[in-house]
Amino acid sequence: DIFSDMALINEIWAPQIGIVPIGDRFTMGARTASIACERFFKFKSVIPCHYGTFPIIDQSADAFVAAASGQNVVVPKVGASFDV
Repeated sequence: DIFSDMALINEIWAPQIGIVPIGDRFTMGARTASIACERFFKFKSVIPCHYGTFPIIDQSADAFVAAASGQNVVVPKVGASFDV
């Protein structure tokens, strides 16, 4: 779910946009994902994914948005386009 080698991804490829799973079942949860983004990456924008699709997983990105304060979190609306 979270591991320190994630820092190597940032060191080698320096991604500018992060798409992070936040559903908390089968993936990272909101808090863990926000810690990974803060400690291991320097994203210009972060897009949460893998939430709100099945009853067993978290249904909104609100907890991630709150936990990732200080980061540019982009929560896309279903069916809408967006710029990052």
